[in-house]
Amino acid sequence: MKKILNIFILFFAFIFINTGANAATYLDDSTKDFGVSADNMYLTSLSILNDLNYEIIEMQSKSGYILFRTGAKDYIITVTALTPVTSNIKILPANSVYSTGTTVQKTIFEKLEANKLNILKKQG
Repeated sequence: MKKILNIFILFFAFIFINTGANAATYLDDSTKDFGVSADNMYLTSLSILNDLNYEIIEMQSKSGYILFRTGAKDYIITVTALTPVTSNIKILPANSVYSTGTTVQKTIFEKLEANKLNILKKQG
């Protein structure tokens, strides 16, 4: 009986640890720093969402967030100023369910990275 209990505990410990590692990886893939001001990245993020035909549900420039929908899933983008010329962007599911994969985040970050070069050219 003790062996069965130990196996049962190890099984659930493995699942718990594996889930925690997946959540940490998901969060790592959901945030990125940019060498562009937060205001410019916020406006660029709105433009990217529009180009991708994602439905913008709500936005607030003062707090730097955009709530949007792709398919049946809602996501929230937050743009935070790190310094006057750098910013951080996080893209997370609005319902805090992290098992959806990071395809949406990667697509948006790729487009933001491509547009960052255009922003820097205009600033310089």
